[in-house]
Amino acid sequence: MTGLEFLNWMIFSLLVLFVVCLLIAYIKSSDVIMPKRMPLSVFPEHFNLVYETIDFTTSDGIFLKGWFIPHKKKTSSETIIVCHGWGSNKGEMLRNTHFLAEKYNLFYFDFRGSGESRGEISTIGLHEVSDFEAALNFLLNHRPEESARIGVLGLSMGGAVAIYAAANLPRVNCVIAENTFYSCSRVVGNWSWWRLRVPYWPIVPLTLFFVKMKIKAEPETNSPWRHVKKVKKPLLFINADNDDLVPLKDGKK
Repeated sequence: MTGLEFLNWMIFSLLVLFVVCLLIAYIKSSDVIMPKRMPLSVFPEHFNLVYETIDFTTSDGIFLKGWFIPHKKKTSSETIIVCHGWGSNKGEMLRNTHFLAEKYNLFYFDFRGSGESRGEISTIGLHEVSDFEAALNFLLNHRPEESARIGVLGLSMGGAVAIYAAANLPRVNCVIAENTFYSCSRVVGNWSWWRLRVPYWPIVPLTLFFVKMKIKAEPETNSPWRHVKKVKKPLLFINADNDDLVPLKDGKK
């Protein structure tokens, strides 16, 4: 093989590799914004909780479903809005937080593209803030006496939405953010490596490019790092020691 032939072979091989990377990134971008919908398997009646099924619509026309669970023993003016993570649903959050009904009213809802809510696309917190604002407005308009003070408990993507809410919505009084990622790009990179063993370069930047193209927006806009410094109210972070998707150093950062 002559030097020129070797050079042509190298160029052809690199082009093939680049096309393969593009194809993988395009396919994986759909996995990011269209997680497999997890069916509900946990309901309030499993914990002997009285509840009301709630329907409401976001400002961009997405139909969402939720549960309002009143304080278990008395009338309360304090409500906690509970926000699930990417690819999860309100029932999975209820599984580990139902005991809070001993002290507060609880409002669970499914983000767009999750659980019983409409929509097909998840935006890792970008448009989910509109879902949260619709949930908050429902409480303020239809349960004002039960929502004089509002706390938010969010897990992962739900925590990112909760931090946005604490920074930008005055009616939110306090927030608990559990295993909440530092940025969208970082958590996608961690997910790609620890779940799929796909290295960051070049797949993740290409995947995020296609995500941005498909949702026609920058998902990083509502990443927690952009909003957390603006929070001027009580904010509790909870982070697992050995979480590979949201490592402790990201929580501290």
